[in-house]
Amino acid sequence: MKCNLCGSLETKKYVVFKEYTLMKCSSCGLLFTDQNSIQVKNMYSKDYFDGVHGNFFVDCKKGYESRIKGSGKLQNFQHILQKIKEIKPQGKFMDIGCATGVFLDMAQKEGYDVTGVDVSAFACQYTSENFGIKTLQGKLEDLHVEDKSFDIITMWDVIEHVPDPHAFLKEVNRVLKDDGIIFVLTINDSSLMGWLAEGIYVSSFKTIPTFTRMIHPIHHNYHFKEKHVQKYLDTNGFSFIWKEKSEMPAETIEGGAFVKNAARVLYFISGLTHLQHEIRVIAKKK
Repeated sequence: MKCNLCGSLETKKYVVFKEYTLMKCSSCGLLFTDQNSIQVKNMYSKDYFDGVHGNFFVDCKKGYESRIKGSGKLQNFQHILQKIKEIKPQGKFMDIGCATGVFLDMAQKEGYDVTGVDVSAFACQYTSENFGIKTLQGKLEDLHVEDKSFDIITMWDVIEHVPDPHAFLKEVNRVLKDDGIIFVLTINDSSLMGWLAEGIYVSSFKTIPTFTRMIHPIHHNYHFKEKHVQKYLDTNGFSFIWKEKSEMPAETIEGGAFVKNAARVLYFISGLTHLQHEIRVIAKKK
C-alpha cells in the first residue's frame, strides 16, 4: 500500500483491530488507517456528535455562551479566534468540519462573513438552523468553491479525517486568497501519548494494543507527527507563521473519572517535556 505522504511502497501492517487496520510507512514513519479495512460506515451521523463523541461536543450546542467560563474547548475557540484576529481582523471565513457551528458563530459575532463546510448532514442542518450560518455539505474537493474566495480557512480536527490530505490541502490552497491564512489543529503523534502507546505495544510484543487503539481511533485516517504536518503543508504551498502545542481538554475525553484524571497527570508531564498530543498551526500561502 502506497504512503500518501512520501509515496513509498514500503508500508506494512502495524496493528489489526476488529473494525480497522493501522499501517506504517517504513520510509517516513507515517501511521495511517487502511481505509479499505474500515467496517463502520456513515460515521458522521447525529450519533457521532451526541453519542460516540458526546463529551467532545457537549459544550458545542445552542446556548454555549453560558458555558464558556467552565469549558476548556470553548476557551480554546476564543484563544484561536483572537490569534486569527491579530493577523486577519476581517474577511470571508470558512470553517471546514464546522460540526455544530459554535466556532463559526463566535467568528460571526466578531464581524467575519462566515461559511461552514461539513460532510455530515446533521452538522450542516444544526449549524444552519441554530446559528443562521450558511453551510455546504460534502467534501471540499467536491463542492466547486470559487477560486481565491476566502481570506481565512480553519480546520479543527479535520485533516486527520480526510481520505487524501494532499488533494484536500491542494483544494484549500486553491480556495484561499493569495494573502489568506489557514488554521490547522490536528493530533501530534510525536508526543508523550504517542510514545507511550508505541512503547507499550512494542514492549508487550504487540499483545497490548489498548492504548494504541485509544489514541488512534477509527475516525482518524492519519496519525501525524509534527514533521508530517509540516511536510504536508510545505508540499502544498503553505508556510508556518505561528505554531503551538496543546492537549485536548480533559473534560472532553470519553471515559470515567479514572481516565480523565490519568489524562490530567499525563498532561502535566507532557507540558513539562513539551510533548503535547495536539499541534496548532497558522500558515500562509508561499
